[in-house]
Amino acid sequence: MRVSLKNRLEEINRLLFVSQGVASAIEMDTAVQPILEGVMAIGPSSARVVLAQTNALDMNVNMPTRFGLGELTDEYADLDNQILGLTQKQDKVILTNPARAGLEPANDFPPPATLMAVALKHENVYYGALWLAYEQPRKFNQEEARFISTIASQAALAAANARLYTSAQMGRQRLEAILASTPDPVLVTDHRGRVLLVNPAAVNLLQNGPEITSGTPVESFIQQEELIALINSLEDQPQSAEVSFPGNRIFNATASPVLADGQLMGRVCVLTDITQFKELDALKTEFVSTVSHDLRSPLTLMRGYATMLQMVGELNEQQIGYVEKIVSGVENMSRLVNNLLDLGRIEAGIGLRPEMVDVTETVAQVTEGLQIQAAQKQINLTTNFPQEEIPAVEADPALLQQAFYNLVENAIKYTDRDGEITVSLAAENDMLVFTVRDNGIGVAPVDQPRLFDRFFRVDQKQSNPQSGSGMGLAIVKSIAERHGGGVGVESQLGQGSTFHLTIPLRQPK
Repeated sequence: MRVSLKNRLEEINRLLFVSQGVASAIEMDTAVQPILEGVMAIGPSSARVVLAQTNALDMNVNMPTRFGLGELTDEYADLDNQILGLTQKQDKVILTNPARAGLEPANDFPPPATLMAVALKHENVYYGALWLAYEQPRKFNQEEARFISTIASQAALAAANARLYTSAQMGRQRLEAILASTPDPVLVTDHRGRVLLVNPAAVNLLQNGPEITSGTPVESFIQQEELIALINSLEDQPQSAEVSFPGNRIFNATASPVLADGQLMGRVCVLTDITQFKELDALKTEFVSTVSHDLRSPLTLMRGYATMLQMVGELNEQQIGYVEKIVSGVENMSRLVNNLLDLGRIEAGIGLRPEMVDVTETVAQVTEGLQIQAAQKQINLTTNFPQEEIPAVEADPALLQQAFYNLVENAIKYTDRDGEITVSLAAENDMLVFTVRDNGIGVAPVDQPRLFDRFFRVDQKQSNPQSGSGMGLAIVKSIAERHGGGVGVESQLGQGSTFHLTIPLRQPK
């Protein structure tokens, strides 16, 4: 009994040694050494661990797959592939005459007299085999078979951990290669705002002192407060902001959260250089404003002379029709020019004169002024005001009225005869909400994101053709943004649209 207890204690100590070795190592060539030493304790001539390639990814994993220990391990190495074939079909293989089973080394070395192989499996995934060989015939008792199986389970765990670690390392290297080749600055941080990854473009843009290394807080090398706030945001949705850098460079920064089980683990911030687009937009705006201003005089002259033709001589019916078309075209062009000039002034903030405005009265004036247009199409234009009094809004009265007018007029244009349009007001969370709901033709989902862009017109093939410059809704958006608000639309084809305009009840000081 003392001998049996001593053997059991030695076995437990060997298993503990193997377990500690596996737990303290990540790479397979380090973890496999205590495994092989533990197996060699029961006296084989060779102990080997053979790993199998289970998928295409393993072909690219730079990890050793053959390990051996013992005086005859190199001579028996030719049997590795045959052992893998056996253990893929059977978890445990014991052969007392391997030569009879066709297992013979290719180097003409005599085959082992006894062989035992155990499949390495972890969570039902096959990783390879642990096998040992003896020169002399040998029988394995129950304790030895259990001991080998226990060590094999440790070897399978080591193989699984090594493969995960190596794959993670490869993934990180690939990510670093992608980031290094990306021309846009990219910054990856943890949940505390410390750097995890940064590509060369971001280093060139942000580094203004000490070297940016992993673990560096963003506050130590980023000077732009808006960018720091973006990276340190606790929001679980992507956030964007325009950030200015020295040299009149402007970047659009987008910080997307990295979530794990609903917990914020960090952020990925990508900065896109939009300096050229800003300059082009400014040049375009200046060009449009200049051209529009220069067109006013000749258009006024053309309209004046066209209307004077009937004063200098009698015109026949056909000539009168031509003159009316000329005047109509000039008026449409003048309306477009005025819209362009209005939009330029609104975006520049010129002439913005906020005062306390009774919006209920303003909306009533707008709807009354458009009742004639609605009546011509037999459209029922109604207002829906809440029972409680809407507070006065601090806004530019002329611009606010223009925004209301454009939204209601747009609804009339794109609502068929006998349609319904409802205009409503509400005060929600210190914001005024102006809503225009119609049952008109609606807007396709693909067109909705661009509906408030300049000159954008919905595809006329899917709507009733309407004349216009595509500036009305762009003006509404500019007016709303100049007042610190915004616009939105909800629409379905054939079922109508609902437009929202929101602005603060009070302008920030």
